[in-house]
Amino acid sequence: MSWNGLEWVLICVHAVCGAGDYPLSMDKPLRIAGVEADRTEARVFDRITLDIALEASYGNPFRSEEIRVDVAVQPQSGEPFTVPAFLYQPFERRLEDTDKGPAERLQPAGEPRWQARLAFPKPGRYALRVTALDKTGAAESESIEVNIVPADVAGMARTHPMEHRYFVTDRGDTLYLIGANVCWAGARGTFDYDDWLPKYAGANCNFFRVWLSPSWMTFAMNTRESGYDGIALSNAWRLDYVLQQAEQLGLRMMVCIDSFNILRSKQALYGVWEDSPYIQANGGPLAKSEDYFTDETLLAAYRDRLRYLVARYGYSANVFAWEFWNEVDIIDTYNSEVAAAWHTDMARHLRALDPWDHLITTSYARPQGDPKVDGLAELDFVQTHHYQANDMARDLGLDIAQKAAATDRPHFHGEFGIDHGGRARDLDPAGVHIHNGAFSSVGQLQAGIPMTWWWDAYVHPQNLYPIYAAFYRWIEGFDFVRQHVRPLDAEIAGVDASNLRIPSDSLFRTDAGSWDPAPWNRPATVRITREGALQSEVPVSRLLHGVRNHPDLHNPVTFEIDAPQDTSFGVLVEGVSGHGGAALRILVDGETVLSEEFADTDQDTATLTAYDRTYRVPVSEGRHTIVVDNPGNDWFYAGYEVPWLRAAPMLRALGVVGDTQALVWIQHRAHTWSNVANGGFVESPVADARVILNGLAEGAWRVEPWDTWEGRAQASETYRAGGDGRLELALPPIARDVAFRLYKAQ
Repeated sequence: MSWNGLEWVLICVHAVCGAGDYPLSMDKPLRIAGVEADRTEARVFDRITLDIALEASYGNPFRSEEIRVDVAVQPQSGEPFTVPAFLYQPFERRLEDTDKGPAERLQPAGEPRWQARLAFPKPGRYALRVTALDKTGAAESESIEVNIVPADVAGMARTHPMEHRYFVTDRGDTLYLIGANVCWAGARGTFDYDDWLPKYAGANCNFFRVWLSPSWMTFAMNTRESGYDGIALSNAWRLDYVLQQAEQLGLRMMVCIDSFNILRSKQALYGVWEDSPYIQANGGPLAKSEDYFTDETLLAAYRDRLRYLVARYGYSANVFAWEFWNEVDIIDTYNSEVAAAWHTDMARHLRALDPWDHLITTSYARPQGDPKVDGLAELDFVQTHHYQANDMARDLGLDIAQKAAATDRPHFHGEFGIDHGGRARDLDPAGVHIHNGAFSSVGQLQAGIPMTWWWDAYVHPQNLYPIYAAFYRWIEGFDFVRQHVRPLDAEIAGVDASNLRIPSDSLFRTDAGSWDPAPWNRPATVRITREGALQSEVPVSRLLHGVRNHPDLHNPVTFEIDAPQDTSFGVLVEGVSGHGGAALRILVDGETVLSEEFADTDQDTATLTAYDRTYRVPVSEGRHTIVVDNPGNDWFYAGYEVPWLRAAPMLRALGVVGDTQALVWIQHRAHTWSNVANGGFVESPVADARVILNGLAEGAWRVEPWDTWEGRAQASETYRAGGDGRLELALPPIARDVAFRLYKAQ
């Protein structure tokens, strides 16, 4: 993620003071003076709120070891369960003019009080009894009975036990995620969300993401004022407001609890460790940032924070998932074993707390993630963050292909973009990368479209919401789960030499790559014939490892070539390790002809992009042996430019085929954001091409062409798939892209 251009003025009224000095402490004999329900009849998944008049003895109302308030729920039939209660305070908001523009101000609209929020997934009668426990003893309330009536509502988000790539709702509908990061607001606070969220909902989005950390965030739960073991009640009220808005608009919200910034020194990019409430200098228990994962005092406070989140927001089916971390791998001291143990423990604890069983996940900055964590049974889906991709339809598909965890659970890109610096508005004002990322996601078997980062400085001012609306209209009503989809098998035909891939795009890429021992993390040999055919006995890694950080993975590649003419051979560098840099050496027939050092000159561990380009060496006609080696410290991403590789059509086809429907997207390979930005794209439609679709059920199919930018279907025609499952479509002239939706005739 990136923070460039962030304009935020921290304006909030905190309802609590520093740790150990809470004005909300209480010293009274334990007594539940009364419990009032806002209603005693509701539909399934509707919220019922209990206001609890409580007298007790505690110093910190957010520590369960001092005060624990719960609601014991006894269904008329079925197993009992428990819902935690929480301390609540109402606020009122207003916009105030300041010398920097309008700013949100909050002020308390009442005294803090205890509250519980419940929602029930099944109809029936339920008996509710509030229990409380403090240092003086235990108490319980009289029972309250509520009646829950049936309703046709979607319910919570789940993973599907059989069609593992997709999310579904409790009702059984496929939930294909369409949305963006909308993680925090500017000085206008929740008033910004009044502008943003209706726009996403109006474009038929169903999903967005928010952050609860670091402490200057709109929804920060832990602040310097609240302390490491408190809750900023004003910010919690803000999250209430946005969640209720999401409920009204039909948007689901992924709640990201922590971000790498809190465990990253201010000496590194975007670090705020020295300002966090967890450090000893600020009243916290930690001397070192890495102790966050092992310090017993902090772990207890974190578990209580999870309890608070479940108590206050867990009732809502619009909470899509709990996300433990944003990009945990770029903290100051990341340890894979420690991270895996921590995620296992906290996911189990959260699962036990949450009677609604929301989905649980985490995220990494590096596209490869951490297989030890991503593959944990306790996590429900895996994400990738990917910036600096030039061709979304190609590059984002590589991410899901190289993640072992994505073979048994859903995957989508929780963040993606052109770069970390927020230049999308200048480089891609029309949102080509968002468009291509969305339409290609279907054929990549993603669980949703990739989520752009620049919601405030890009999507909103450029009014890119119609891109989402156009995509939604294309897939509307397509049930990925019930259709039992499989990836599209397609061939482009009928193109002449003028519509073949240009030599500069003759790149050999592979989706293999990892930081563990694997067949591709050892020396490999590739043979390329005079006719451009490519042969390799073992997979070739996209990652070229160096000789120091991972010497056991060092994997030079030898190319045995037969060049048809005097030409060149190139190595495309697409990112260099920020943990020490790397180097490139190219040998032709045993002689070093190119040597480049990719030095890591800063203290940041983010992937280096300054060395990204194609490094070419001349090659004469005939047979040669070319060795590509990395004699440097660490890895870099590599692609290989071979101008005489067998040409491919200028069009690519992606999509899915189901039992009775199919989605097909045909893209002109040159129409990428990078080509548009660099002036390398000139509309030159590919005409008279055909696409042959394989694997369709025999019989008649109604084929509906779609304008992907307008989101509009065109007149359909009927085609027939033969007994071999092949169906051939004549394509219109394609300058950018076109989509199709196919329906099996009855």
